[in-house]
Amino acid sequence: MAEHDIEDQTLNPIDVHVGRRVRDRRQRLGWTLMDLAEKLGVSHQQVQKYEQGSTRISASSLYSLSQIFQTNQNYFFIGLEDSDETDEDSLESDVISLSAQDKTPSIILIEDDSTDELLMRKAIEMLDQKVNLHTLHDGDAALAFLRQKGLKGTFPRPDVIILDLNIPKRDGRMILRELKRDRQLQDIPIIIMTNSLSRKEMVNMYRAGASGYICKPFDFNKLKENLSHLIDYWAHTVVLPNRC
Repeated sequence: MAEHDIEDQTLNPIDVHVGRRVRDRRQRLGWTLMDLAEKLGVSHQQVQKYEQGSTRISASSLYSLSQIFQTNQNYFFIGLEDSDETDEDSLESDVISLSAQDKTPSIILIEDDSTDELLMRKAIEMLDQKVNLHTLHDGDAALAFLRQKGLKGTFPRPDVIILDLNIPKRDGRMILRELKRDRQLQDIPIIIMTNSLSRKEMVNMYRAGASGYICKPFDFNKLKENLSHLIDYWAHTVVLPNRC
């Protein structure tokens, strides 16, 4: 019997299963071993060992992978048979615990107007909670970032997207429809931010999948209050599929 066959017989079936889930997700995203290694901050040989199941993936690394893959922490354990308390249960609990500790809400702001961006930033800075905010200034950049093309995926999956309709390259209407057609991103709440008070426009945006509507110009105190409610609701109150 070949040496690698003996090694295969000693592999932990849980590690093999988790490794297979990692490999399948990577391949579905069209990433090479090197791509995933760079995002995870390890060597491609290490990723290969993870996928083969010859090295156990730590709870912290599994949590990082769930963020990189933009999936929930249970993804890696889907398909394992139910059993009593096992290494699988312990590892899954550790990953869930790490996820629960990361409560900082994340917002993507898609806005090309520097004045409106500054108002949003100041309002968020004055809230009673820390918020991760990342701003993108045109439609193409927004789609590329959210789909992580050529990016390392260091910004966490957003709890909510605030989208201006009048942005260059691809306007907000196109971005809304693109995101709602994307199976990986369609469950992220999108709040429209616009100067338009047109009832027809508002109805069209809600029909296209918008979760809310904010009108400009801003009263700063009202904006801060609205953002506080928005973040509390979408980041802490509701349960979305990717958080299950």
